[in-house]
Amino acid sequence: MLNQDEIRRNIKIKRSLISSSDVKRLSDIITNKALKLDIFNAKTFFIYNSFKNEVDTSKIISFLQSKNKTITYPLTVGDTMFSVKPLSNYFEKDKFGVLVPKEYEIISDVDVAFIPLIACDKNKNRIGFGKGYYDKFLSGKNILKIGLAYDFQVVDHIPSNSWDVKLDLIITDKRIIK
Repeated sequence: MLNQDEIRRNIKIKRSLISSSDVKRLSDIITNKALKLDIFNAKTFFIYNSFKNEVDTSKIISFLQSKNKTITYPLTVGDTMFSVKPLSNYFEKDKFGVLVPKEYEIISDVDVAFIPLIACDKNKNRIGFGKGYYDKFLSGKNILKIGLAYDFQVVDHIPSNSWDVKLDLIITDKRIIK
């Protein structure tokens, strides 16, 4: 059985090899499934700006904007992740290369979170980049946690630790794991 680091390494390689046309095609399938969920009566959404062949979140963000929802983004400062609402349309790359709001306010109450991942399993365990930012941010909060993934990112089993926060739902191009 592979450990988290081995799973992370294998899936990162597979994801890096996806063509841009497949990223777009598969992301569109995943987005269409996400937009059919009965979650958009919620007020505040936490969503990541995708990078490095992650499932593209731009159409979900556009949809949320069209519905005048409060949209927040992850921002890491030191070892802590915050949920921040942009105060302008200016975004800049953070230390990881992810676009984050340049001017923002911290928002503590979030209803729904779209969570990036490297790998996940059918039990809704996830592996991220390994820093634990999302686990610390989500721990103890009553937020609907939705993972967005390509189906090849779903593995049989992810060994989990006591501090790992499970997802509530995972949407892939082939299925929804509840």
